[in-house]
Amino acid sequence: MSRRVWIDTHIHVCDLGPDGRLRPGFVEQLLAVLDASEADLRFVVSPDGARLSRVGEAAEGVVEGNEFIRDLTRQAPGRLYGSCMVNPHFLDASLTMMDRCFGEWGFVQLGEMLQYMMDYRMDSDAVERLVRRAVDFDVPVQVHISTSNRGAHNSSWGAEQLEDLLGLVERVPEAKYILAHLVGMEDAAPPVVDRYLDMIEARYGAWPTGFWAEIRDFNSPGVRSVLARVPADRLLAGTDWVTRRGPPFLPYGVVFDVKRAEDNPYPPCVESMVQFLRDAGADEAAIRLIGERNARELLRMTD
Repeated sequence: MSRRVWIDTHIHVCDLGPDGRLRPGFVEQLLAVLDASEADLRFVVSPDGARLSRVGEAAEGVVEGNEFIRDLTRQAPGRLYGSCMVNPHFLDASLTMMDRCFGEWGFVQLGEMLQYMMDYRMDSDAVERLVRRAVDFDVPVQVHISTSNRGAHNSSWGAEQLEDLLGLVERVPEAKYILAHLVGMEDAAPPVVDRYLDMIEARYGAWPTGFWAEIRDFNSPGVRSVLARVPADRLLAGTDWVTRRGPPFLPYGVVFDVKRAEDNPYPPCVESMVQFLRDAGADEAAIRLIGERNARELLRMTD
């Protein structure tokens, strides 16, 4: 029997350690995480750590970060796919890199758009330029929306980030938008994602056909909410798994910010995530959509 294909659209990686030096055996250790999975696991990757910081600091960082992803994905075709990270403060460099990433290197999405970290608004002229270029290449735009909506620090002002995104959608309604790590947290009364769904339904009446939602925490009560309120063909696995600890790296399936595999609230593996979907009411057809087919179609993967 063939293994279940599982495509995660939201992975951040960095080959540099805190000291700025290359981490030995980085590629091999990253692929070891995929090899250890019981599933046929595939990652869509964008920069993290020092590589991500440089994208936020300089036009040269935009170039370096995407060249790093290009070189990484070339070492594992069909297993690692590139996501083009840009910064509208360096618009010319970002547009040039988009042309290379999508026109020459086979990257599959634009993002993650980290407005909170790089101090820009999605509803702006510069971001509109970038998103229109994404439309030209028929690639989706992955946009940070806080999983927690706690309002405690820049990354967690989720309702405001969503409202900002909806302003951009009015400018470029024809684009495809991935609401990054929208579903997660253990809050149950109500789940965090319910407020986002309320905002979207108040604006549009129903889930827009040009929106996709990533599930970060498959153990979240919010999974049941999106299965009930969002079409199954608009849901993705996007866990925000990172290479911040190691190598060796934590196993795939650990919840974001968990520092040791033994502290994860469930056995970190694809089968656990699949079981959470079943428990929330998903049938096998919906699970296949969420874990593979939606990403394959949206990102136009042919392998």
